[in-house]
Parts: sequence; C-alpha cells; structure tokens
Amino acid sequence: MKQAWRKMREEERRVKGAGMGRVVKWNRKARVAYVQCHTGKGNLQAWRHKIGKTEDPECRKCGRYAETGKHVALVCTHGEDIGRRWSTWEDMDDRARWARKEKDEKGFYTVDLVETFFSKIDLH
Repeated sequence: MKQAWRKMREEERRVKGAGMGRVVKWNRKARVAYVQCHTGKGNLQAWRHKIGKTEDPECRKCGRYAETGKHVALVCTHGEDIGRRWSTWEDMDDRARWARKEKDEKGFYTVDLVETFFSKIDLH
C-alpha cells in the first residue's frame, strides 16, 4: 500500500516529457529565464508594467507586443534569431524537437536546445 502511494505521488510530480528533471540540470541563467517566462513574472516588461516599475509593457527586442513570458519564449522574432524551434510549451518537452546529438573526442552527447535558447535570452 505504501509503495503504491509513493509511486502514485512520484507520477503526480512528474512533468510531461522530460520536464523539471531536465530543467534542474540546466545552467542558472537558463533556469531563471525559463521560470520567468513560464510564470510570466520576473524581469519581463509586462510584469514590471503591471506592478508599476515601468511605463511601457512592450517587448525590448521587437517592440511590437507586450513582453510576456509567452511572447518571449514562443512568439518574439528575436527568439527565431537565437534558435527557437517550437511554438508551444508542450513542444519544448518533445525530445525530437529539443535534443540534438553531437560528437566530440569523448563520443556522442545530447545538446538540450531549449536550455541553449533560454541561456541566450537576456531579461535584464
């Protein structure tokens, strides 16, 4: 009974796709940008405008729309320039879209393209 409960709790905590287990291993800059974009809070212009820290909610990169997390991660033209390859949050968990095999002198390894993308986002 206890093991069944524990297994059920582990499955509840698991995020679809590679999920948070993958995100925890990212570098700090990528994790912070991901969380800020996913929650819509942090150093995003739309959030700062909402709490009265800035006058203008427009995106600092493209200037077309409000700088929300969804805009930065999924829509902004700047994202295309730095390697975005998805159009939904679920696409980011699709291994076929975020994983790329590369080879070095030690052998093959997997590059997380979502981590690379969020590492390049400048929200400061």
